[in-house]
Amino acid sequence: MSKTLTLPSGRIAVLRNGKGHDLLQAQMKAKTSEELPYALIAELAEIDGQSLVYEDILEMDLSDVVALQGEISGKFLTAKPTEIPKTEDKTETQAKVA
Repeated sequence: MSKTLTLPSGRIAVLRNGKGHDLLQAQMKAKTSEELPYALIAELAEIDGQSLVYEDILEMDLSDVVALQGEISGKFLTAKPTEIPKTEDKTETQAKVA
């Protein structure tokens, strides 16, 4: 599944849902942790029907880059793991009653 959005410049971006290998590819291409979001955008985005490379993102209008970063980071903010509450073992409960 992918998401289509119109960037502030009027260009059309299509962001596909990423997989673990996309993150790994972005990590290998980024020279520092600060560059990771740009590399991840390049892995997941297509602009006006064109695939991008990391250097393309660095040359884009700032407003477009910020919009794409917001979309990418929004996926991480909503994907929070949930903790499963520990259930009490029946043998422990019976021992407490006795």
